[in-house]
Amino acid sequence: MPQNRKKRPTGNQSRRKPLGKTRLLPHSAAYVREQSLRWHLSLAAFQAGKGNGDLLAKLVKALYLAWYLQDAGFGALEREHYLDAERILDAAARGASQNIWHIAPADCAAITRLLDLHEQQLQSAPVFAVDEAESRVVHFGRSDKRSPW
Repeated sequence: MPQNRKKRPTGNQSRRKPLGKTRLLPHSAAYVREQSLRWHLSLAAFQAGKGNGDLLAKLVKALYLAWYLQDAGFGALEREHYLDAERILDAAARGASQNIWHIAPADCAAITRLLDLHEQQLQSAPVFAVDEAESRVVHFGRSDKRSPW
């Protein structure tokens, strides 16, 4: 007599429950536009010398999310571009210690390129991949590492 039991996962099978449709699809266009607007406004504030710690944190998070999403196979920029963006944001953080919240217009182009990539990533990456990248950013933030690359 056959029994209707689910097979238990073996050691090399995932114990994660199946993902729903909303986690398998990318974020909505409205969500992506809202996030992109926040990043670009943050950068514009820095270009105008009106940045602050929260805006800097948004830009740094976008940098690291873009890196981890690229690592997961979504989009591509050279590693040097990430290093350059990190250098620019580090300089902005050092300036903040003297109450100078500014990113030079010449440096904004490099950040803009990164933000444009991240916008494309959010348009194509499924929600679960973005969530995993965010978890990696949090894990990195708790580590002693200087950067994720």
